[in-house]
Amino acid sequence: MDSPEQNKRRQTARYHISHDHVKDPVRFGELLLFQIGRTHCKEDTVIGKHAHLNLFELTVATDGIGSIFTNGKSVPVKGGDIFLSFPGDIHGITSSAEAPLKYDFCAFYPLDPTLINELEEIMRNHTDADQRLLRDERIGFLLRNALAEINQPGKFSEKLLEAIFTQIILYVIEEFRSLPSPSSRKSVGAREELCYQMMNYIDTHIYSIDTLFELADVFCYNYSYLSDLFHKVTKESLREYYQNRRLEVAKRLIQEENLTLSQIAELLHYSSIYTFSRAFKEKYGKAPVHFKTRK
Repeated sequence: MDSPEQNKRRQTARYHISHDHVKDPVRFGELLLFQIGRTHCKEDTVIGKHAHLNLFELTVATDGIGSIFTNGKSVPVKGGDIFLSFPGDIHGITSSAEAPLKYDFCAFYPLDPTLINELEEIMRNHTDADQRLLRDERIGFLLRNALAEINQPGKFSEKLLEAIFTQIILYVIEEFRSLPSPSSRKSVGAREELCYQMMNYIDTHIYSIDTLFELADVFCYNYSYLSDLFHKVTKESLREYYQNRRLEVAKRLIQEENLTLSQIAELLHYSSIYTFSRAFKEKYGKAPVHFKTRK
C-alpha cells in the first residue's frame, strides 16, 4: 500500500477545480449532483483507485492521453473521449507523461424514474469498461457551461443548471442507444451468461440491494434456482459473491477516509457496526480500523 506521502504526490494535479458534495449532494430539479470539476494532470499524476458510491460519473477528456481503470480493466482515453462510470465501480485514472491528460468530470444520480430506467438498461448492456466510451461534443460543451455557471452563479443559475444536467443525461442515454449492441460472449452458454448478469447486477447495485431475493424479480426466476445455478457454474454461492464484493468496496471506502465506519456499514446495508466489523475481520484478518491510512 502506498504511504500517505506517495498518495498525495501521485494524486496531485497541476490544475484542479472541484465542487465536492459527496456527503451532502446538491439537488437540481430531479437530479442529485455529488461532484463536478476539472483536472489538468501532471506528467506523473495518478488518481488512485477508489470506490464509487451510489452515483454515476462522467469523465470528459478534453486534451492529452491517459487511461481509466475500472474494475480491473484499463481503457485508454484521449481528448474528446467520454467515459461513464457506474455505481459500485472501483475506479482510477492515470496520465501519459508525454501528453498529460486534461478532463472535466461530474458525478450525479437522477431521481426521475424514466432516466433511472434508461441508465439501468445501459448498465445491463454495457457491463465491461471498454463498452462505455462515447464521443459527443454536445456533452463536453454542456459540462463546460455547467462548470462556468457554478463558478460564477447568477440569478437563474439553479434553473440553468437543472436544464444543463438533464440535457447531459439525455445526450448520454441517446448516445448509448445509438451504439451497436456489445457482441455477445459466443463461447459462453446461457447458464454462464445468466450468472454473469447476476454478478453484474450485484456489482452495480452494491449500495441498494436490501436482499439477494430481489434477484428473483430482476431475472424472473425462482431464487432457489438462481442460487443453485450460480453455485454449480461458479463453485461459489451467491451470498459469498455478494459478501466478498461488499467487503471489497468497504475496504476501499475505509482507505479513502471520507466516511466513518458506521456510515460505511449503513451504506452497505449491514445490520450493525458489530456485524460489519466481524465480517470484515473474517475476510481480511484485521479489524476495519487497521485499514485506515496512517497520517
